[in-house]
Amino acid sequence: MRRSKFLRVRPLAVVAFAAMTVAGSAGAADLFGGGATFPVQSYVGDNFLTTVPVRARLSRNTTNTVTTTPIATLTPPDTLFARFASGTGNKISYCQTGSGTGKTVLIGVGSVINANGECGNYQSGTSPAGFSGTAAAPNYIGTDSPISQADVTSFNGGPRAARELWQIPTLAGAIALPNHSALGFTNLTTEQVCQIFSARVTNWSSIPGSGSTAAIRVVYRADGSGTSFAFTSYLATACNGKFSIPAGYFKPNQSFAAAVPAAGSAAPLYAASAAVSGNPGVVTSVISTAASIGYADYPEVDAQGAEFPTVNSASPAALPASISISAPLSGQVLNASNAPVAVTGMANPACLRLISPSTIPAGVTYPILAYTYLAGYRNTNGTSTTALRDLLGYFLATQANRPAPPAGFAYLDGSATYRSSVQNTITTCVL
Repeated sequence: MRRSKFLRVRPLAVVAFAAMTVAGSAGAADLFGGGATFPVQSYVGDNFLTTVPVRARLSRNTTNTVTTTPIATLTPPDTLFARFASGTGNKISYCQTGSGTGKTVLIGVGSVINANGECGNYQSGTSPAGFSGTAAAPNYIGTDSPISQADVTSFNGGPRAARELWQIPTLAGAIALPNHSALGFTNLTTEQVCQIFSARVTNWSSIPGSGSTAAIRVVYRADGSGTSFAFTSYLATACNGKFSIPAGYFKPNQSFAAAVPAAGSAAPLYAASAAVSGNPGVVTSVISTAASIGYADYPEVDAQGAEFPTVNSASPAALPASISISAPLSGQVLNASNAPVAVTGMANPACLRLISPSTIPAGVTYPILAYTYLAGYRNTNGTSTTALRDLLGYFLATQANRPAPPAGFAYLDGSATYRSSVQNTITTCVL
């Protein structure tokens, strides 16, 4: 399917819900954060794509103390963070590092631990050292790989344990499968997706309609990625024990190489492959190299003009602007098997909210979804408290000027029960 770039404008639901006061908020603050690349088209737009010669990893209207070039100015009026800034008088900065790095910055333990390291850019070989923030601890992070019990245990042994944690889901998004334009297929079945990414099929001649006899080149994320976590969660559910694929073959993980044997310990199973940084990098690699296929959020695929198939004849562009799901799980995190379990070691466990990765909302036909989150600290947010609460409120239709999400994304607040439950978490867990 050829991408069809369009602006989705839909009326916002009327919400019988107390709206937060935002315009001219007293005590405006600068918020510094980063993490997941999956939601950036919704959060900050696509200005970072137009930066020449290297795409910007950092989007902001703040003054960042750590030099980072290039920088995408946060100006598009149809993005969520830009609306938040214009509606509240706050400023906000977001560095695209991937969910894995985002969580290590939040936790304060790992390969990248401080927000005041340099954000960097997408130039080959450049890895982020932080968010270009003003302090070691971030104000918030974005992640599509939900906080796990292992993350909580690391946090409790780290330098920021006294601050505790909150995690709140923000959006659902479709993961599209960008492919090189010379490949002619327009649809893949679940079985074909499983065959390609398990390396049961390694040549495009095995895929009807591809028009190619070339070896399949699989492009995947090199960095710790919530998109990888969500995609490998789908592969584990849809493929394991089916289509001649062994049970337990795919193991959901934010590291694609750890989740998929064909990309890790047995790399030759893929006829060709490439590991690249960020969802934008995946799409760029697919577009520029023949016989390639990858995975990325649909708005990124759309923004770069990549071809993509429907899956089981359902399009990733077809998510409604808002969906209805049950109130997220309270006080639960993922265990080593990526199943929801009650968290241990948190004084206020209800501040961690979770949507089971296998959740498919009623009425949604496209099967490859990710849920993305914002996370931060429960305690001692100081002058940033009101700004953080206002930011989270934009995901609950409590703001009259909330933008419609890009095609391929959906707000989660289609039910009053969901909105009330999450609003209570915002009120009691961002202090």
